[in-house]
Amino acid sequence: MNGDTLRVGTWNVHGMRAGVDEIAHVIRAEQTDIVLLQESGPRRRLRTVGERLGMLVCADPWAFPRRRIQNAVLIRRGLAATVSHRLRRFSGGSLLYPRGAMLADADPRLSVLSVHLGLDRSERAQHVEQLLAMLEGSAATFVVGGDLNALPGQPGPSSLAGLAPDCWEAAGEGSGATYPSHAPTARIDYLFAGRAFRPLRAWTAGGTASDHLMVVADLGLTASREDGASARGS
Repeated sequence: MNGDTLRVGTWNVHGMRAGVDEIAHVIRAEQTDIVLLQESGPRRRLRTVGERLGMLVCADPWAFPRRRIQNAVLIRRGLAATVSHRLRRFSGGSLLYPRGAMLADADPRLSVLSVHLGLDRSERAQHVEQLLAMLEGSAATFVVGGDLNALPGQPGPSSLAGLAPDCWEAAGEGSGATYPSHAPTARIDYLFAGRAFRPLRAWTAGGTASDHLMVVADLGLTASREDGASARGS
């Protein structure tokens, strides 16, 4: 964070198949304060990336015999006095490909949620409802980001945009396509920021280190942030 600006990124890192060094290099180059990850890969790789970047790692808890939901949040050390996190598993989804949201509360005036929605349209609709319920009655100090597997205007992104500004729509240039990374044609990765933040600039990064591009945004902090409390999950 630089003064009154917070830099946040969201990135589906495809299990970190490109390697820890490459993933850490991309994140370091963007100088992000917070990164929301999806398909975060083996826990050892995730921990190593956090160590190399000097960032706190908020990872999904052990859940054996259930399958992991590999959403994670990386937070720059020193950004917040305290950080807590928890994973919300969405109900009504596939046992083989469970979905959920990783919620990290920092300070506690900032809440960030990393989300990865499924490919099935009806499943996505159910899970978006659960995500919105997590944010219901929350303060303005939240950022939601992730791979929504849906195009702008479709139910998932449009529902979230009704709650908080789509950072790309507010401050990006061009199509904002993120997938596939080698020749992007679809915008399926998003950042949404609550009213305590004003999107200043948004861009994509990452090259072909993953099959998705990272979405990065600079968020200006507004006066209303001082009145906030963290988002509430169940």
